[in-house]
Amino acid sequence: MEPEQREALDESLVKIRAGRMTRRTFLERATSLGLSGSAAVSLLEACGSSSNSSGGNKAATNLIWQSEQESTNTYKAIVDTFNASVGQRKGIHVTWQQGPASTNDMLTRYTNMLRARDGSIDVLSIDIVYPAQFAASEWIRPITTQQWSNSERSAYLPGPLQGCTYQNQLWAAPFRSDVGVLYYRTDLINEAPGTWDDLTAQAQGVQHGQVKYGYVWQGAQYEGLVCNFCEVLYGYGGTVLDPNDPTKVTVNSDEGKAALARMVSWVGTISPRSVTTYMEDSSRQVWQNADAAFMRNWPYAYTLGEDSTQSRIANKFAVHALCAGGKNSVPHSVLGGWNMAINAYSPHGEQAWEFIHYMLQQDAQKKAALGAGLAMTLKSIYTDKDVLAKNPLFSQLQAILQNALPRPVSPRYTNVSDALQLRIYQALKREHSPGDALASLATDLKKIVTTV
Repeated sequence: MEPEQREALDESLVKIRAGRMTRRTFLERATSLGLSGSAAVSLLEACGSSSNSSGGNKAATNLIWQSEQESTNTYKAIVDTFNASVGQRKGIHVTWQQGPASTNDMLTRYTNMLRARDGSIDVLSIDIVYPAQFAASEWIRPITTQQWSNSERSAYLPGPLQGCTYQNQLWAAPFRSDVGVLYYRTDLINEAPGTWDDLTAQAQGVQHGQVKYGYVWQGAQYEGLVCNFCEVLYGYGGTVLDPNDPTKVTVNSDEGKAALARMVSWVGTISPRSVTTYMEDSSRQVWQNADAAFMRNWPYAYTLGEDSTQSRIANKFAVHALCAGGKNSVPHSVLGGWNMAINAYSPHGEQAWEFIHYMLQQDAQKKAALGAGLAMTLKSIYTDKDVLAKNPLFSQLQAILQNALPRPVSPRYTNVSDALQLRIYQALKREHSPGDALASLATDLKKIVTTV
C-alpha cells in the first residue's frame, strides 16, 4: 500500500468512526485502495468495536503486515484470531497483505519503499538471507532482550535465530523455518535415492509410460534457483564462497562443474524444458497432478499434496533428504525461512512488536504448522501430537534441518544472488556451457565480494 493510499484509508477510518461515512461507502473506498473484501470487512468490524479495547474510547492502531506468499489463507485466519483476542484487548488491528510469488519481486518492493523512508507497511516478512542487509541499511528496528528475553528465545531453533542476528543483535523474529526436501512417489519408486545419479536413473526408469516427468524443481531465474543450485552443489561437496572467508570464491571447482552439468542434463530429459520457468507453486501443481515421480520443494507442499480434494497423489508419496553426489556421501539441504521485522519508519513500533510476539507463540505457530504445513521455529511444534498426526513429515524435519546449510553468507548477498541466478540460468538455457558459466560466475563474484 502506497503512502497516499494509507493516508486515504486512515481518513476513511476517521470518518467511519465519527459517523460521517456509511459502511457501504467505507467498504467501496477500502477495496478501491487495494484491500481485499474480507480485509475491508475485518477492518470495519474493528472500527465498530474499538471502543471496547483496552485503550478506552481511543481508535485502534491499524497495522499492515506484508507477508511472503501464503496460498492456504492460514495467515488470514491467524490474523483474524489476533484481532479478535489480543488486538481487541490492546487496541490493535492488523491487516494481512499477501506477498508476491517471487522473492526477488518482494525484495524490489521493499527496497524501493524503504529507500523512500516509507512507513506504510509496519511489519515486514523478510527472507532468512536479508536481516543483516536490512539491519546494515537501518531499515528495521532491533529486537531487544527487554522485548524478547534470552530465556524465551531458547525455545526456538538456533539456526533461524542465528540467521536473524547481525553484529550480536537480533534484527528480526524467526517466525518460520524452511528446508529443501525431496518428494517421491511411493507407488512408482521403491526406495528413496541416496545420490543424484540414483535419482536420475530412477526418474528415467519410470518416466516413459508411468509418469510424464521424472523430476520437477525450481529452475526459473529467481532466488529459488539459488537454493536448488546450492543443494546440488553442496551434495557434491562444493561451496560458492569459502565458509571461513567470504571474500574467497570457490564455486568454479570440480564439484561445481559436476553439479551444474548434472542440473543442465535434467532439462529436457527427466525434467521438462519449461522447468526453467518453474517456481515453488508451479512445481507443486505439476506434482499434485500426478505428472512427476520426484519433486524438490519446501515442507509446505506436504499438507497440500495429501489433500485429496486438490491432489491426485494423496497417500502416494513420501519425503526424504536431498541427494549426495560424486565422492560426497552427506546431502545438504539449504536453510530457508521467513522472519518478521519492524519497519524502522513505522510510527507503530511498539504495537508491531505486540503482533510479532503473538505470532511466535504456541497457538499461532501451531496453526501455521497445521493449516499451511509450514516448518515453524518453535521447537515444541516438532513433538506436538496434533501436528505429527496431520503432518508426519515433521518427525523427519529435525534430522534434515541438522545437516542444512545456509546460502552463501555475505553482506553483499543480493549481488551474490543476482550473479548466481544469471549464470546458472544461462547454463540451464544452454546459452553457455557449465564450465563457461561457472568461470563467468567466479569472475562476477570476485568483483562483488572484494569491493570495498
